[in-house]
Amino acid sequence: MFNNRIWKRHSFFGRMISFLVCACIVAGSILFLPADNVVNAASNPVQAHGRLSVSGTQLVDKTGKAYQLRGISTHGLQWFGQYNNKAAYKTLRDDWGANCIRLAMYSDAGGYVSDPSGMKQKVIDGVNYATELGMYVIIDWHILSDGNPNQHRNEAREFFRDMSNRYKNHSNVIYEICNEPNGCSWGDIKSYAEDIIGVIRSNDKNAIIIVGTPTWSQLGSQGHTYEPADDPIRGYSNLMYAFHFYASDSSHNQWIKNKIPTAISKGLPVFVSEFGLSEASGDGNVDLGKAKEWLQMCDNNKVSYCAWSLCNKGESSALISSGCSKLSGWSEQELSKAGKFIRDWYRSKKSTDNVDDTPKIKNQAKDVILKYKTHVQTFGWQEYVTAPQMSGTSGLSKRLEGICIKIEGNPNLGITYKTHVQTYGWQDWKSDGDMSGTSRQSKRLEAICIKLTGKDKDKYDVYYRVHAQTYGWMGWAKNGQIAGTERMSKRLEAINIVVVKKGMNPGVSTYKSHVSPTSGNINYRTHVQTYGWQKWVSDSDLSGTTLKSKRLEGIEIRLGDNISGGIKYKTHVQSYGWQDWKTNGDMSGTQGKAKRLEAICIKLTGQAEKQYDIYYQVHVQSYGWLDWAKNGQMSGTSGLYKRLEAIRIVLVPKGGKAPGKTTRPSIAVE
Repeated sequence: MFNNRIWKRHSFFGRMISFLVCACIVAGSILFLPADNVVNAASNPVQAHGRLSVSGTQLVDKTGKAYQLRGISTHGLQWFGQYNNKAAYKTLRDDWGANCIRLAMYSDAGGYVSDPSGMKQKVIDGVNYATELGMYVIIDWHILSDGNPNQHRNEAREFFRDMSNRYKNHSNVIYEICNEPNGCSWGDIKSYAEDIIGVIRSNDKNAIIIVGTPTWSQLGSQGHTYEPADDPIRGYSNLMYAFHFYASDSSHNQWIKNKIPTAISKGLPVFVSEFGLSEASGDGNVDLGKAKEWLQMCDNNKVSYCAWSLCNKGESSALISSGCSKLSGWSEQELSKAGKFIRDWYRSKKSTDNVDDTPKIKNQAKDVILKYKTHVQTFGWQEYVTAPQMSGTSGLSKRLEGICIKIEGNPNLGITYKTHVQTYGWQDWKSDGDMSGTSRQSKRLEAICIKLTGKDKDKYDVYYRVHAQTYGWMGWAKNGQIAGTERMSKRLEAINIVVVKKGMNPGVSTYKSHVSPTSGNINYRTHVQTYGWQKWVSDSDLSGTTLKSKRLEGIEIRLGDNISGGIKYKTHVQSYGWQDWKTNGDMSGTQGKAKRLEAICIKLTGQAEKQYDIYYQVHVQSYGWLDWAKNGQMSGTSGLYKRLEAIRIVLVPKGGKAPGKTTRPSIAVE
């Protein structure tokens, strides 16, 4: 906690409880189980989310999804060690919705330096309890009165060497290497941190490590300085930087309120490893309104946090009422004002906490190893994931900018893919691990198509779905179909991909995998007198008006992106006559000149011309609907000064049946 305090010692009875708890633990020979093998068979945070890592500035779970730890910090284990028990942590997990325990082991003030073996055992006990419950656990080297972490660097080296060796195979253990450095520079802290990080990494290459920051972990020595962000520790991954706040403290609300978003914008991964609802002393006023503001800011930025503190000490930051002696199973009435608020806040957030949202796939091809990774706004390239896990982020509003996909284990099977990129449109096909999209251009992916290649391609189907801005998870596309959106300026945020045996049902919804204003085979819109441009329609839908005497003034036509080839069209315009041919979505006609369209010709080009016939039909002033024209024929009138009022267009497979009569598609005065 902030500033120095006179800590109240427990009664003899309290110390005896702590002693008996420890004795029982030793006698019971509790096993040190890796978090991936938790005793509790029910779903829990660690089972659902696995080993955490840092991607860019964000804490993410095993699938790459942004994940928040909402934890509870113990008070000093040397004073309130009786709350370090499995039943207490189970109450916090099951009733409160907490997913993390922070074990505050003071280095000084009667802590580790005074009793290394005793304090180490308390930490070991706490890690055991959290592990058995499937909770994440932070081992906190809690410097405070010994403000410069270098004061006890040798002891810290010994402690973290032991802890990292002991828990190197755990996926739930996090190390906080200096709680609240104070009275020293970032240079002092950085020197210490680089030393201790090296010690931990010699045993544990992957665990999250939280580094304390200047001025009681306020991300800088002053309100306007950000030394850790400007001079971060380099050469190591999975590092985060501590920030602490006390919601009711006037100075915190005055000059450090913007520290979190500003540090993140500078590229610093932030972890609020301690916060309280009280003033910085740990006592005084509790301002629930300010608390909501602080926590909402953390939630908006997906920043993890741990509340101070699990004890019944007679101060306003304590979460248990001072009149309650229970060590677990607290009722609402047995909590302090701060405890009631934290419980309610955490409970409101826990509904999706233990949910593994990796899609459930039937008939997945077990003999195909499909891997993919994405380049995410701010975070850069993520690690490869294996089908059908999610790559990208969820809930962070971060765009995908690039993707690589590859298949391993079958030399006769490959994969090819193309993406629709902001500004650039559809890119060329890429294959077998090459990047599709862009990097360092700040361009969003908007849609994707994926197909299998190789001798064995006809033995399998590839399915894929995307998480798109506004739409969330869309339906699954298959074998080259479009997944995502087009011409709607919506970013892709995440993707799942899976391969199944040919023709087998994967058990997923394919509804609405693609949204576009031009999602048909043939898409068109018209500019109508008085009304202006109408919405895009497709595949024989009517564009324009009937029975309203409104002229068509312009038209745009384009093929669907699933159709190879092109399209050409020209219009006969009042006063101007026949215009030049336009192609692939360009406007033909006029806008803002009050000139009517009188006739139109449309034809396909390239591969589309070989595969399809294009039919089109117009509604003409005085005559109504004329018959269907085909493949470049004139539709409309010539020399009669009659306006076009509506149009329908459709593609038919080459040589297929016409959509209607074709006898009289046009009328001309000779």
